[in-house]
Amino acid sequence: MPVGIGIGRAPERRPGMTRTLRFSGPAALHPGALWLAAAAPVLATLLLVARLAG
Repeated sequence: MPVGIGIGRAPERRPGMTRTLRFSGPAALHPGALWLAAAAPVLATLLLVARLAG
């Protein structure tokens, strides 16, 4: 799923002009990064509960 990154509108470009990827953000969010970000708090909570229970 592509996610737009930036502030405001992009400058108008002439037809046939391509945007450089050097200063632009990623075209999409990496699914592995999303899973890792979602799993980290869950794992931390489970480890905390296991420590408090034991």
